Amino acid sequence: NGMTAEAAASLKDKDLSAAQAALDACRREKLHVLTIRDAAYPTRLKNIPDPPVLFYYKGQLPDFDAQPAIGVVGTRKASAYGLTAARQMGFQLVRCGAILVSGAADGIDGAAMEGALKAGGIVVGVLGNGADVVYPKCNRRLFEDTRLRGCLLSEFPPETPPYKWNFPKRNRIISGLCNGVLVVEAPARSGALITARQALEQGRDVFAM
Repeated sequence: NGMTAEAAASLKDKDLSAAQAALDACRREKLHVLTIRDAAYPTRLKNIPDPPVLFYYKGQLPDFDAQPAIGVVGTRKASAYGLTAARQMGFQLVRCGAILVSGAADGIDGAAMEGALKAGGIVVGVLGNGADVVYPKCNRRLFEDTRLRGCLLSEFPPETPPYKWNFPKRNRIISGLCNGVLVVEAPARSGALITARQALEQGRDVFAM
């Protein structure tokens, strides 16, 4: 009663071929799967209103419960000042003991991650596509360095393309993993400010340059 035909059909569907294909891709691409019931699932992320039931990651998942984490976000079309500031903040944050979390995009995100990597810190890239997909392709080296120093993670299954509607959804994970979020440079309508708003809704500190 009250259930749509589509919902009823999905409950009747016992075909596990899509799940098996995802697991096969995980084995092929060396991706790990972490569910919300696993002990290693970050407590901060679990406590947001809509945590991902599971996520896929490549690399080594840091212990988010043992260290502070700061998200650094901003525009893809950054100024020279913004890029320099992001690199410096990424460098200093990890030198002070924080995990650096960002979106691995061009501009501010990538610059902050580069700064953190240069300082030898732990870096996490939260993606709007599958954790096995490099986007943008020009950041391939950044992705590889991040995998070696931390991890690339996504709630989207392997081989998921970078659909534009995925990125606002992934932003809640960036803020959810962190104690606070720093916006280095962003226009009035941007994904960075979506992340900042979600951080406030999650009770996180928000900083701005």
